[in-house]
Amino acid sequence: MAILLFVFWIMLSGRLEADVLISGAVSALAIWGFMICFTGWSIKKEKQALILLPSVIAYFLRLFIEIFKANIGVLKIIVNGKTDPYIRTIQTPLKTRMARVLLANSITLTPGTVTIQLDGDKLTVHCLTREMAEGLTDFILEKKLIEMEEKANGKRV
Repeated sequence: MAILLFVFWIMLSGRLEADVLISGAVSALAIWGFMICFTGWSIKKEKQALILLPSVIAYFLRLFIEIFKANIGVLKIIVNGKTDPYIRTIQTPLKTRMARVLLANSITLTPGTVTIQLDGDKLTVHCLTREMAEGLTDFILEKKLIEMEEKANGKRV
């Protein structure tokens, strides 16, 4: 994490001079030390975050694809003028609260759908059409989150 903080420092400063590099290294180590002392961050969590990094990047790339596809779907609905609003409650197999919140926010970011409520493992979603609601059954982003949870827990995917 200290290395990422240092790289971020260099990107923000835009210079590769000794004084900038030294102050950046000191600042990055100080922030990293603060994280370890006061936020419960650890080397174990850092290794876990590095292991999950490719999956997180793949998740957000897939989210952008889903947003693009949903934009086209909403455009078709606008042109046709045919909406069939539908509210659907789905149960998710995701174990962690963080994964559930990420799924709920991803659904809301996808045009044509809004997560109304997250209660335990149940999400209530408002969709512009019944087809969109049915698309939540095999939602690819939920599968990606399940894979990430399994990786985080050390289970084989």
